[in-house]
Amino acid sequence: MDKRWSVWLAPCESDRIHLQKLIKDYYARFNSPVFEPHLTLFGRVETDPVFTLPFFNNLVKDTAPTSLKVTSVKTGIPPWKALFPQMENNKELIQFQREIDLYFKGYRPYKFEPHLSLAYGNFAINKFELDNISFPETITFSSVALGTTPDEITDWKIINRLNLGERASP
Repeated sequence: MDKRWSVWLAPCESDRIHLQKLIKDYYARFNSPVFEPHLTLFGRVETDPVFTLPFFNNLVKDTAPTSLKVTSVKTGIPPWKALFPQMENNKELIQFQREIDLYFKGYRPYKFEPHLSLAYGNFAINKFELDNISFPETITFSSVALGTTPDEITDWKIINRLNLGERASP
């Protein structure tokens, strides 16, 4: 059984609802899997996430929710970057992710590229479709989510959510 999990920055509820609708629209158009909207802070760790909760409790308690600007909507190398908005990489996000990266550096290297996937899969999007994607100018992120991330995207699920600015219960 695949026990890999990832650390995500999760959007606030109103943005999550809007993004989930877009993800479902792309599921219908491109047969892309449906998943929780997220910005990956660190991907695919192979250790028990329970042992990391004290670290995340301390990290989130002093971190306020943050709004990030969408800089562009892009396509990349399928299947992991089929369609995504590129997000700004501001000072607060860089520092927040750096703390996570330092905590997990013994597990594996991770290259952070702030983006929020809308679709995964092996398909091509033409320029006309890309130019006609409507997307909010900013997205507000209000929590850190720990989610299982096996190879099968439809099997991804959130196992713990920690609200930014709050101490979570163990």
